Amino acid sequence: MRPVGTERRPARGHSGAVTVYADPDPECAEDDWGATRAVAVPLAVAAAFAGVYVGTYGVDRYLDYVTMLGPRGEWLQFVVMGGLIVGHGAVHAMTYAVLGEGSWRDVRVDVSLFPDGLDPVRVAVLPDGPIRRSAYLLGVAAPGLLLGVAPCAWALLTGTPLALFVGLVGVLLTGSDVSELLATLGVSDTAADREFVTG
Repeated sequence: MRPVGTERRPARGHSGAVTVYADPDPECAEDDWGATRAVAVPLAVAAAFAGVYVGTYGVDRYLDYVTMLGPRGEWLQFVVMGGLIVGHGAVHAMTYAVLGEGSWRDVRVDVSLFPDGLDPVRVAVLPDGPIRRSAYLLGVAAPGLLLGVAPCAWALLTGTPLALFVGLVGVLLTGSDVSELLATLGVSDTAADREFVTG
């Protein structure tokens, strides 16, 4: 569904490959199932990683991540969380700039203060022009893989609690990414109806 007042753009890029215009949900409106899976999928993945880690290494070992941060670890964990939030957007931007047909100028950051819903601030990093469907999907998935799944997997292999902490936060940040991936994968890549339109 296109937002009112936007233009529909052609579905073919310079190379003839199908492209999409990414602004999947400019008003951030979710149906009930979309909101449920945006919460449930990251929680289930994080719980699975945490359960395997605690089952293997114990809960006391996991709680050592705070001491790994140093004498002010109780406070520094919030700095790490903030860094992961910024890093999440940066990974989206880098992936779109590198894999898309454009450059850094073709990546848009939308910031909304007190949008509808419970979030006081909403930030979206999106390609601002045509992008191949495969590049878009990788751009959406990249933060969850690089900042979530990879550190969690490393933690399970090595027992490093700080890696698990970073990975769990990285996984929990992927709610809207999961919804968009599932919505995009549910539509054929040649369907002109699945074009996204920039706002």
